[in-house]
Amino acid sequence: MRRFNWADYTGSDSFANNQVGIVNDVVLDMNDDLTRMVLNPDVTVRSRGVIEKCSFCVQRLQESKLKAKKESRPLEDTDLKVACQQSCPTNAIVFGNANNQHSAISITRKENPNRQFYVLEQLHVLPNVSYLAKVRNLEEEKKEA
Repeated sequence: MRRFNWADYTGSDSFANNQVGIVNDVVLDMNDDLTRMVLNPDVTVRSRGVIEKCSFCVQRLQESKLKAKKESRPLEDTDLKVACQQSCPTNAIVFGNANNQHSAISITRKENPNRQFYVLEQLHVLPNVSYLAKVRNLEEEKKEA
């Protein structure tokens, strides 16, 4: 998902060297330490005008890696859920280690070999993100029409 970042979450306009035009009181309040505490320190937010895209929740991944390292064990795909996976009510989003034959992503790929496709596969860019195509019976759709 991509979106244009219109907001100034970091309050960079509140610093004297960055002020352009008239700056309102809300922007100036962003320089206050108490107000800055509402920002999540685990999420990187770039300044206004930068196009944001999915980072696959790298902050959650790093946190889970550190926890697994402290426990002296390898990272498992059940250790974390990225935000989109956590919020999906149908469990349609699956992440994991594609090299582990017992991970959720490997099992999903094995069960659906004819439905699986990669974006720009014909360009041989070797993406590691795969999608499952919708199953449709075109013969029955033709009969109904």
